[in-house]
Parts: sequence; C-alpha cells; structure tokens
Amino acid sequence: MSDQPTAPARPEQGDGADAIFSHLFRGERFRFEFGMRRGDARWFRLASPDDPVMAARRHWLTVAEADTIIWQPDAGSLLHETLDLAGLKTRGGRSGMADLAARWEPDFLLLKPDAAGDFRLVGGAVCFPSSWSPAEKLGRTIDEIHAPVPTVNAELGPRIRTFLSRLPAGAVFERENWGLAAVPELNMHPHRGLPRLTADTPLEQVSLRLEEQAFSALPDSGGVLFLIRLTIHPLAGVLADPETRADFARQLATMPEEIANYKGLAAARPNLLRQIGALT
Repeated sequence: MSDQPTAPARPEQGDGADAIFSHLFRGERFRFEFGMRRGDARWFRLASPDDPVMAARRHWLTVAEADTIIWQPDAGSLLHETLDLAGLKTRGGRSGMADLAARWEPDFLLLKPDAAGDFRLVGGAVCFPSSWSPAEKLGRTIDEIHAPVPTVNAELGPRIRTFLSRLPAGAVFERENWGLAAVPELNMHPHRGLPRLTADTPLEQVSLRLEEQAFSALPDSGGVLFLIRLTIHPLAGVLADPETRADFARQLATMPEEIANYKGLAAARPNLLRQIGALT
C-alpha cells in the first residue's frame, strides 16, 4: 500500500481539544462512558479543499478505496439524506459516498435498522480508522461490531440501542473516545502494518488519538448517521497540564487488563506510567 503524505496533527484546531482533555480522563477508574451531549450542525459543513487533512483523505480514497469505502445497496436512502445534510448534490452508490468523503472532514458510517430493529452498518467512508477494518464490520449489528471490545456490550449495549432508536430528528449528539499509538499517522488500518506500542516506547513518541464522535437521525430512512473526526496530539504535550496528567495516569493505571490488551496498551503501560510519574 502506498505511503500517506505527511499528515498534520492539527494543533491549530486544538482550541476545543484543551477543553476536551480537561474532562476526557476524569473519573476514579477507567470505564467506557456513554457521555452523550447536544452538538450542532458544524459537523455537516464541507471542508476547504486546501485543508491538508483533506489532501490525506483524497490520498487514501485514491490508493486504498476498497479499504476506505464500504457499501450495501440498502444504504442508498441513507446516503441521500446524508448528502442533503451536507448540502451536496452528487451521484449515489459507492461513487457518491467517495465524493462526499473527499469533501467532508469527518469519517462517517450509515446505520440502518433491520426487521428486528437492530441497527446494522450498511455503508460508510472511513479514511482514518484506529486499528480496525471497516470492511470487516459491514452488515453487522452494533452489538456484533462491539463484541471484540471487552465490557462494552455488557455495560452500555442496552443504552446504546435505546439511544439510537430514540434519536430525535434534527438533533446532533456528540461524545469523545481516545486511544494511543506509536506513530502520528491518521490512517491506522491494519493492512498498513504500522508499528505498535511496545514495552520500550518512549513517551515522546506516543500519540494520543482523539476521536470526536457525533450521531444524527436520518428520519426519512429511519437510519442513523455516525461521524468521527480524528485529531492527533503528542501525548507528552497533552500531559504538560498537571491535572490532566494525574487524571490520565489514573485512567491508564486502572484500565482492566483485557481492555489494555484490546487497545494495544498492555505491554507499554508499565513503562508509560513510569515515564509519566517522572514528569511530576
């Protein structure tokens, strides 16, 4: 697979990131949080074509389209509504999905209820996955998609299903998720075989992957639009704030081993905690 052009970490858009970090790691112990709150229509704005991140999106849409665009024919009505939200008139099908992905900063996924009312992934465009393959999730229910993630279905499954089925038309709800990586790459698709965190990874080389996520109902089709905006931040810089550092260290230290393994952090965790402790 071709190498990606240099991708910026987007610190220039970090005004909101500092505020997010101030609450992202709060809590007495690590746990997956629902954390939904009201968002707004900024998610639907088309990006400037000169934006460096958009150049990276166009790169992956060109060289790895099969890894980036996922599509089932029953996604057509959901895509039509999504294009309307973006104010974009283009073709339907996979080509329409790619057109939108080349002009929209967030990745997006289309979820459609089946006959049993379970939401299934029927289409989407994911240029910057965090160590997962979108094609492998196509056609699966939300529970099936989350099955490899320890504790998520047990702790949040019913709440997620209820939330998706009751999303009010015209509303946007948002939340955040985070992970760590050994390289500051936007596209962490498994096919790329990028380096992973190890027991010896220095803190200065660790990147924090911040996913801002949003959900919006597609009322005509009965579907849901799920958006993911990714930014990358040097972890050492994020931890320069003492309160954020203490909160993050507590989250990392209390993360259950099965979740640390899933997130690829288990081997690196002891050394990272030692290095974080040395910053105080």
